[in-house]
Amino acid sequence: MPLQDADVKEITGRMDIMIRLMAALFAREFSNIDAIVKLENMKLSREQIAEALGITTQNVRQQLYMASKKVKKTEGQTVAAEPSRDASSVAAEEAKP
Repeated sequence: MPLQDADVKEITGRMDIMIRLMAALFAREFSNIDAIVKLENMKLSREQIAEALGITTQNVRQQLYMASKKVKKTEGQTVAAEPSRDASSVAAEEAKP
């Protein structure tokens, strides 16, 4: 017996509730911005993230934008802060007792 439209709507509605509950429980362990980024990486929509965290979709959008700026800035500093190492310096360090 194939599923009827009403059955599909009921199942998807229940799954949406489960997604919101799981996202809310997951987010409790993180700051809002960390939770937003992690939930977005888990492929939740911005609407789902907003609903799970009790914030607006616009707030989610803004936090993701700020997080992307922060990552780009951090990546630039990390690359600049790392000294270049050639093979001879690595070999010299490994040879030390």
